[in-house]
Amino acid sequence: MSLSPAALLSIQQAGQGLHAARQAVADAVQTNAERVVAYVASQPFSPENDLAYTKLRSAARLSHELQAMEEQLKVLYISAAELMTPESPILVALPNHGGHARPRAVKSNEGAEDAIVKPTASSLLKRQNVKSGQPQRLSHNDEKVLGYLKSVLDRRSWKSLTQATIAKMAGIPVGSVGLALRRLVAGGAVREGNKGTYRLL
Repeated sequence: MSLSPAALLSIQQAGQGLHAARQAVADAVQTNAERVVAYVASQPFSPENDLAYTKLRSAARLSHELQAMEEQLKVLYISAAELMTPESPILVALPNHGGHARPRAVKSNEGAEDAIVKPTASSLLKRQNVKSGQPQRLSHNDEKVLGYLKSVLDRRSWKSLTQATIAKMAGIPVGSVGLALRRLVAGGAVREGNKGTYRLL
C-alpha cells in the first residue's frame, strides 16, 4: 500500500484549512471574552450574563477541539509521508558506439522500447545505504524551521517548543512542521529529546 504525492498534498491542505479555522475561532473567543468582561462590569446584575458566559465557554471548547484535531492531523500527515509511492527507475537505452556495427542490425533496434526494471530487494538495500550516507537536501520549509530553531536554541540545553509555535515563528503551515523537523533531526542539524524538547547539535 502506498500513497501518491497528490494524496499527501490533500492532507496538507486539509491541515492548513483546519489551522485557519482554529485560528479564526481562537480570535473570536479572545474578542468576545473582552466584550463579555466589559459587559459584565457595566451590567453586573443583568440576567444575560450567564448566557454570555455559557456561549463563551462553548466557543472556547470548540477552539480546543479544533486544536486537538489539528495535532491529530499532523500525526496523520507524518504517517502518510512514510507511505509515499517510490519512483521506479527506468533503464535508458544506451547508444551503440561500436565502429563495425552493421546498418541492418541498427535498424532492427529502431522499434525497441525502454524497459522498466523493478528493483530487487538487494538493490533497494544498496540504494538506501548509499542514500543514508549523503546529506539530505533541505526544502524551503526546512530552511525556515532551521533558521528559527537556530535563533532560539543552543547546544548546551534543551528547550520545549510546540509545533504550532515553530510553524507560526517560521512562517510555514502547521501541517508541514512535523516533516520538516523529522528531516532536520535525520540530517543531524537538530536533536530531539523528550516530547517537544529540542537543542542544536
